[in-house]
Amino acid sequence: MKNVLLINPPFNISKDNYDSSVSVGLLSIATYLDSRGVKVEMIDGVRQKNYLDLIKEKIKDFDIVGISVMTMQIANAIEVSRVIKEENPGCTIVWGGSHPTFFLEQTAAYPLVDIAVYGEGEETTYEIAAGVPLNDIQGIAFRQGEKVTINPHRPLHNPAAMPLFKWDLVPSEILNHLYLIPSLTSRGCPHQCTFCINAILKYCWRPRSAEQVLKDLEIIKNKECFKDKKLRFWDENFFVDINRAKKIIDGMLERNLVMPWETTVRANYLANGMVDDAFLEKLKKSGCYLLSFGAESGSPRILKKIKKGITPEEIVKSAQMCLRHGIIPQYSFMIGLPGEEKSDMMMTLFLIDRLLKLEGEVQILGPQAFRPYPGSELYNECLASGWKAPDSIDEWAKVARNELSYLAVKNFPWVKDKDFVESMEAYVRFGAHSIKSAMGSSIKAHKFLKLGFVLLCKLRWKLKFFAWPIEFKIAKKFVTK
Repeated sequence: MKNVLLINPPFNISKDNYDSSVSVGLLSIATYLDSRGVKVEMIDGVRQKNYLDLIKEKIKDFDIVGISVMTMQIANAIEVSRVIKEENPGCTIVWGGSHPTFFLEQTAAYPLVDIAVYGEGEETTYEIAAGVPLNDIQGIAFRQGEKVTINPHRPLHNPAAMPLFKWDLVPSEILNHLYLIPSLTSRGCPHQCTFCINAILKYCWRPRSAEQVLKDLEIIKNKECFKDKKLRFWDENFFVDINRAKKIIDGMLERNLVMPWETTVRANYLANGMVDDAFLEKLKKSGCYLLSFGAESGSPRILKKIKKGITPEEIVKSAQMCLRHGIIPQYSFMIGLPGEEKSDMMMTLFLIDRLLKLEGEVQILGPQAFRPYPGSELYNECLASGWKAPDSIDEWAKVARNELSYLAVKNFPWVKDKDFVESMEAYVRFGAHSIKSAMGSSIKAHKFLKLGFVLLCKLRWKLKFFAWPIEFKIAKKFVTK
């Protein structure tokens, strides 16, 4: 059995929400490997600033390195891979995560990558560590000479058969400084939104049992380093099976597992009574302080196009219900989808305005510019418009180094008003909220420059006038990466 070092490289830019928790994917793989007798350690470059020194110190003790790679981690994943090959040339480098899953052949063809894993990685990584011949391992691609071999995909895991997180595998400096404790109670989502990353997982929702979730919470509740910390059920959709959700909440109340927690939910679950006032009252008693909704758009036409299955009125009603019970409703939005008109985008802004004017605290994320994920329905529309994704790992790294987020709006042929789409997240973040809230943003810039930009944003938001976003373009140059 070979030893495995798991690494999470830093992202292109620092984000507070990345620093506040644990890499759930890495911890899940580490836990599974440990349960099968594999020696495994984790290094997290997002949360351990001396990660390169740690890699150099430890790498000679490991035969395999698994690197988790999202698109905005590619440049740093390349650097990590280069360091590993210099320090331990015989080490096998395995890239997994969302980017290798989406762009499998590109990843497997890259000289610093020995094996690319696509899909979920626990069982696949174990088989690599166990020395199973590569041709017999599902869910991987690898080079044979100049040719890339892509093996058949691996069936999706059953989370109920997976071990609960083993917290001792997390480096102590991360564990002791968590803001959000993650609990993963299910994987996937059954809803078929046309933009979603879940398309690649076939929209399959797979839960742990309520009893397993409660056991996980008991472990968390009894760890001294988690005392007074907040918890997030890190599910795509926690409430799919409402009876399971009710058993979990009832168990939290009955077993004294009350703690501050947050999770995701759909607006129509509340608006249509699946999550009703009586249940919301129980959620609040169990410690729920925030529910996160994917609202996406204020345009009924766009919501229908993306198969979201909700309406603007249901979004508003869900906010009103949360606020009635003292739960913060948080809504994420996006703009710049294929076929979206300026009038649709303005409907989104007016809905955001309506939500923020409700009595009580409402949080808004975005609207972020839509970016295409391979495998989704909208991805094909993007390709049909003439867009092409970068065709190599080095090209992706170049994109990641020069952009503040995944892909640049200026390169999207389907977006007509590029300045409007690119600037809108900033105008909402800094203009639609209070000055105190806007100044507290994690974006790093000189205080007086930031205040001037905030005041201009607030004026634009009040007038709903967003043409010629000159100050946005100037402000981008002063953002500290």
